[in-house]
Amino acid sequence: MIEAQEIRLGNTLLYKNAGRIATVRVTHAHLEALAAGESASFFPVVLKPEALVGAGFIENKDYPLLPSAREFRLVLPVIGKEDNAIMAWLTSAGACFARATVNGLPVSVNVHHLHGLQNLFFALTGTEMPLR
Repeated sequence: MIEAQEIRLGNTLLYKNAGRIATVRVTHAHLEALAAGESASFFPVVLKPEALVGAGFIENKDYPLLPSAREFRLVLPVIGKEDNAIMAWLTSAGACFARATVNGLPVSVNVHHLHGLQNLFFALTGTEMPLR
């Protein structure tokens, strides 16, 4: 289940309809359904390495914890001389999370779902995150 205030147009979610679950891009109709109390039909997409790569993240092949854990990086298209990026990690326990960093320091909370990553990217860049 997901809360309506977490979602914006274009987010990627899982939607259960007529016994089938499909990945959808949120439209006005989905937002209306959420507002009408149908939040039990919507579920977040958990971050996975495949989704990170599809969004343009590059895996750090020199990460010291390989192969049990992995690290990914997406340089943000933000004007400035700072090193702005979203970093993501896959832990040895299989959990995946991301957070924004400036010059290697965390500047956001951990994000565990694809829609949260999309919202973070949009908040930092003003553009939609490209997804393949």
